[in-house]
Amino acid sequence: MTRVKICGLMNKEDIDLCVKAGVHALGLVVEYPEPVPWNLSRAEAAVLISQVPPLVASTVVTGGSVQKILAIAQALQPDIVQLHYQETLEEVEGLAEEFSHWGIKTIKALRIDEDGSCAFEIRDPAAAARALAQTKVAALLVDSYTPALAGGTGIRVDLEAFTRIQGETDLPVILAGGLNPTNVSKIIKKTRPYAVDVLTGVEGKPGHKSPGQVFHFMQRVNALNAGLNIELKGE
Repeated sequence: MTRVKICGLMNKEDIDLCVKAGVHALGLVVEYPEPVPWNLSRAEAAVLISQVPPLVASTVVTGGSVQKILAIAQALQPDIVQLHYQETLEEVEGLAEEFSHWGIKTIKALRIDEDGSCAFEIRDPAAAARALAQTKVAALLVDSYTPALAGGTGIRVDLEAFTRIQGETDLPVILAGGLNPTNVSKIIKKTRPYAVDVLTGVEGKPGHKSPGQVFHFMQRVNALNAGLNIELKGE
């Protein structure tokens, strides 16, 4: 089963939309250190997280200093913190350790550039995955990276780098970057990710999700999941 996270939520209407569509995890970008259209303050994020119902995971996507990330997590108490910036391996290790004591899971994003290298201190994707697997990180997220855009690029991630990362760790590996309702089925069939993460691919405009796109995306994933389940049962 491939799970779905929709990121960049900024209002209650879109939270309700995603919950109704059956999205598994909701992502809120909080005090990201670079300008992005989806940035929320802690106060804004706190109101929205309070409206996420039980059995749907709340995810805070952030970056910056360790002290700032800890303060955001402590204030908001999300289910998951997604580290999506320039954290070092040592910082990721320390944050994931601390969050584990708070009952918060950690996702670390590995952003892959056009050359297939990580925007991380360990440039090789396979080596980065092996190193992060030794920490208390709960999952890895593989996203596309371009220096001109901090996030929500809509650029397809390097699928070869994604499958290399999958092969190097038993951690769940989430696929992001350039997904939309028209390509998600083909990409899931090719890569079999633990989950997919979509932002601009289901938006009408920045910060506003399109109901048609959200439901279409979920229908494609759910239909594929049903097909995969049938295949597995027939083995």
